[in-house]
Amino acid sequence: MSYLIDRQVLIDVGWGGASSLSPLPMPDPTVYKGLAPYLESARPLLEQYPTNEFNPEKGAALLAELGWKKGSDGFYQDPAGKPFTLEIISFFDFPSVGPVLAELLVRQGMNATYGQPPDMFDRFFAGDYNAAIFGHGGSVRDPFETLRLYQSSASPLLGGEAQHLVNLARWNNKEYDLIVDEVFRTAPSETDKMQELWLKAMAIWLPELPDVQLMQFYHRLPMNLTYWKGFPNKEDPYVNAAFFHSTYALVLHRLEPTT
Repeated sequence: MSYLIDRQVLIDVGWGGASSLSPLPMPDPTVYKGLAPYLESARPLLEQYPTNEFNPEKGAALLAELGWKKGSDGFYQDPAGKPFTLEIISFFDFPSVGPVLAELLVRQGMNATYGQPPDMFDRFFAGDYNAAIFGHGGSVRDPFETLRLYQSSASPLLGGEAQHLVNLARWNNKEYDLIVDEVFRTAPSETDKMQELWLKAMAIWLPELPDVQLMQFYHRLPMNLTYWKGFPNKEDPYVNAAFFHSTYALVLHRLEPTT
């Protein structure tokens, strides 16, 4: 499915060009500088598993291996010969890119539709869907918070089985879980070990691709500088500026009166 998506068209049409590619499930490392070494170290893996590659021929070949064929209407049928409908659901953040994504997939033979049902969040968290556009936060300095998003369970030190509540991809890999536990026990300053564990985790995550990357999502939020200064900006993007995210306390601690 990932090979069927032309992400640059998705960005150019859906966002008017105001976004960027996202090869890994973490924020843009050109903004969050601490993540840059981890992206660089993963480049050999990305050459082997190119998450952003638009290659319909590869996608069609993989589907054929699994027994999928196109019917007389030009749309894919599953291995049992049943017509396949890909309903993509999302919410108010993605009305500009959702229809574009559906159209890009239709052009490759996927009978895709896009909608924003009123019960989208109930369905999403219950796993009652076959495709969804969603976003997540994650790491800003070291890879732990991003890796943690995909744990199916964790050691008691991390909260045990309750950890699965953050695993929105509903992916389960015990070897990966153990690696992330080890990342938790590693100080961020131990960069060599952190790099080693990060690459081990990505060597598992990338071949299975439990979460298809679409693009970076940038909040476009105006800031009133009349009375307060110190908000995140292009020159000092120290954290996401979204006031509805849990990290907004970091913004509040940086604000200073203008007079």
